[in-house]
Amino acid sequence: MNQVESIENEIRVWSFQNFGNGLALGFTRFLGKFFLALIVFLIGRFVIKKLGQILPKTPISGKIDPTVRNFFFKTIILCLYLILGISCVSILGIPIASIITLLASAGVAIGLALQGSLSNLAGGIMLLLFRPFRVGNYIKTGTEEGIVQEISIFYTIILSADNKRISIPNGTLMNANIINYSAERFRRVDLVYQLSRDEDVEKIKGYLHSCIQGDELVRKHPEPFVGLSAVGRDYLEFSIRLWVDTESYWTLYNRVNEKVAIKLAKENVLFPSTNIKTIQS
Repeated sequence: MNQVESIENEIRVWSFQNFGNGLALGFTRFLGKFFLALIVFLIGRFVIKKLGQILPKTPISGKIDPTVRNFFFKTIILCLYLILGISCVSILGIPIASIITLLASAGVAIGLALQGSLSNLAGGIMLLLFRPFRVGNYIKTGTEEGIVQEISIFYTIILSADNKRISIPNGTLMNANIINYSAERFRRVDLVYQLSRDEDVEKIKGYLHSCIQGDELVRKHPEPFVGLSAVGRDYLEFSIRLWVDTESYWTLYNRVNEKVAIKLAKENVLFPSTNIKTIQS
């Protein structure tokens, strides 16, 4: 009996020792893999950050449309981080198939929780595909307007005339009406003035013509229009319509408006009110 108990004790000791040795060996191996994965992650993150700084400065950057450049580089960085994460998981010995299955299951839940963000992502892709505007264009959407600074993955950044940075969700922007003032090479300047009914039509037309004659910004084709555009109960409405290169729109708009105001004041032209009405097209 004592011999049987002695054998059982030896087996227990042997099993415990083997279990402890196995546990120590497994922990040592995992620790080695963990430190290797950590080193790979730190080196990979450093390299990716450096690439993120270098890529926009490379010659190939200048060949990419500014509208898609930022989106393109951010997508590359995101893919590199994804590859780095998969590499670190593989070093730890975790089966990739299990990770993919877990991510797929989590993706459904995350997708339902982040419907708005996914809508913005889809909107950003659609904006880059159809390009209703580009970086540098002056646009208006809803109550916001300004120069497009950046089209990112989720937001479009515009800079307003008074230097405010406005972030608009791509999903909202894709489903909104967008006015692109910079899309075409030429724009038309429309100026409308309401004057007294007692004024002479031909005389006023002569005054307005003198304000635009010789201006190098005014395009000859289509021809400028200056004339009576409406007759009210107590006013005559005169219009000036001029075609100009898009980048010179505001220069001509302000210049002609100023010349007309000075000319009408100099000639003592009567107004039905003190307001000058201007229309932008």
